[in-house]
Amino acid sequence: MAILDLSAIALRLTTIKTQDKALFYEHISNLVEGGVTILEALSSFSDKTDNLRLKQEVLTITEFVRSGDPLSTALKKLPRIFDRGEIAVIEAGEQSGTLQRSLVSLAIELREMQDIKNKIKGAMTYPIMVFVVLIVAVMGVMLYIVPRLMPLFESTGATLPLVTKMLIVCSTFVQNWFLALFLLWATVIVFFKVYFASYEWARARDQFLLRFPVVGTLLRNYLMVRITGMFSLLLSSGIPIVRTLRLTGEASENVVSEEILEDVAKRVEQGDRIAESIEGADPENTIFPRDFVQLVAAGERTSTINKVAERSSTQYKREVDMSVQMLVKFVEPLAIIFASVFVLWFAIAIFAAIIQITQSVGG
Repeated sequence: MAILDLSAIALRLTTIKTQDKALFYEHISNLVEGGVTILEALSSFSDKTDNLRLKQEVLTITEFVRSGDPLSTALKKLPRIFDRGEIAVIEAGEQSGTLQRSLVSLAIELREMQDIKNKIKGAMTYPIMVFVVLIVAVMGVMLYIVPRLMPLFESTGATLPLVTKMLIVCSTFVQNWFLALFLLWATVIVFFKVYFASYEWARARDQFLLRFPVVGTLLRNYLMVRITGMFSLLLSSGIPIVRTLRLTGEASENVVSEEILEDVAKRVEQGDRIAESIEGADPENTIFPRDFVQLVAAGERTSTINKVAERSSTQYKREVDMSVQMLVKFVEPLAIIFASVFVLWFAIAIFAAIIQITQSVGG
């Protein structure tokens, strides 16, 4: 019973990452290309993968396919794992007889997006570590070092400098209210996690991040990579333009861009051109830069909008790299400044107190 409980907990804690899905699509496409049936390919992947949750989901998909469902229909029954854009590409591949090519395209797109995410996470690792170490150092000083120095200060009876008094006051506050501060921090995290799940809060969050200096530029370029990449993939799969726009918005994972693309889809559905629709839906260029709109207009005139989206995706991948470098140049000095200010404050507070005590004793 305990083993079963542990297995259930492990299964619940396991997440399916983008790279796991990319491996799934890649594995299925390779076997299908070799003449293996979808059912056999799914069984093969469930035996191969080490991801417990993905293994369980693939076994479920296998049962759906065994009962007669096409792969796309089986995936639709697991919407929390496979999004509508991915399913639409697979469905289009099934209908046109190009399922293997669709799976390969999906795998490539997911891997490229994962590479971009990894670059952003890798670039932010050092600044985040600096802030974490700084917080740990501050807590250590406030909870352990300053309390051990306070008896020394009090025993001399000397008047302490203001900077030292400030350090002691902060240390006393942290000691007395440490648990309350911890609970407050945990409450704030839970609050934002719960309320950001709602549409209104998610929209406010995305709007704020898009307007935030440096971070907004990186987010905008990242969204353009997702939008242009998915748009090109869906359109090349033969999916109608209006549905492509809506699915692209959903795949962007951003409320602001999803709203704009939904508006664009409605305008195109009414007969407007795509470039005009983008200008009308995003007049302030919140997501779509003006030069991109011009490229779309040119692509519409020459019927090469799919190639325009593909080239734009490559361009914005380079823009993401540049934005990441700018963000690192902005955040790293900021982290070092915060650390330096605290170290300087602590050093001045201690040495000023020692000098004051020395003078008092000498006098």
